[in-house]
Amino acid sequence: MTGDFDNPANPVAEKTAPWRRSHGAPALPFSLAAPSFVIPAGAAENARFLADHYAEISLLLFESEACLAYTEADLPPDLARLSVDWHVHLPLDLPWEHGIDAVCSVVSRLMDKTAFLRPWAWVLHPPAAPGLLPPLAGHLRRHGIDPADVLLENVAESDLCALWAEARAEGFSACLDLGHILAYGQHAILDLPGVWEATRMLHVCAPGPDGRHLPLTRLDETGRTLLTRLCDRFKGRTVTLEVFDKTGLFESTALLETWLAPREAEK
Repeated sequence: MTGDFDNPANPVAEKTAPWRRSHGAPALPFSLAAPSFVIPAGAAENARFLADHYAEISLLLFESEACLAYTEADLPPDLARLSVDWHVHLPLDLPWEHGIDAVCSVVSRLMDKTAFLRPWAWVLHPPAAPGLLPPLAGHLRRHGIDPADVLLENVAESDLCALWAEARAEGFSACLDLGHILAYGQHAILDLPGVWEATRMLHVCAPGPDGRHLPLTRLDETGRTLLTRLCDRFKGRTVTLEVFDKTGLFESTALLETWLAPREAEK
């Protein structure tokens, strides 16, 4: 694997993903998703661009107020006709400090706003303190959402360990973030009981300074080893390449496919 990572990026990496599909390359054991911000344009323009390259798009709703204000100009109905699957990344600034009702209000309205895309999952940065997930789960069920379709991500404020018992008791799933494990020393999450059965998504990137998300080409040996471990153990549906620029995204895609496809072909 080290040799693949050390190779310089393929200059035609932008063509790799669609080329592989059209030429019958071995299928990866999961869906590859791209984030909805990789070119300097709105979510709709990004989605139309990405739909030519990826089977799934992660709709980034990072800012509560800005995303609640989205209209059909920002999320036009024709996005539902793109030949992609969708999942939604809920805001990073949910008002946990104002209580569960405030959080549920934002989450419900954004779920309603994006329901036309029929997302299969919602990624959630969890509260730092325990005790808020049970009422959130109750609200989700009343809203017709199975908590299993809400994926709790390990973040700087929480490696999920303190929340794990109540998260599993309430039926939440997990999204393991490679960059956050590396940046914040969160390796303990990998030994939580049932973590691999609960993990339905991976976020992958190389960690950079100030929380930046760098391409997989920037992973060091420790990062490469952990990426190997995550992919080998992963039983879920989607790996999201959390790289927020086109060049880095395509470099990461080429790298991951170059490494994994031969392994899949041998199975």
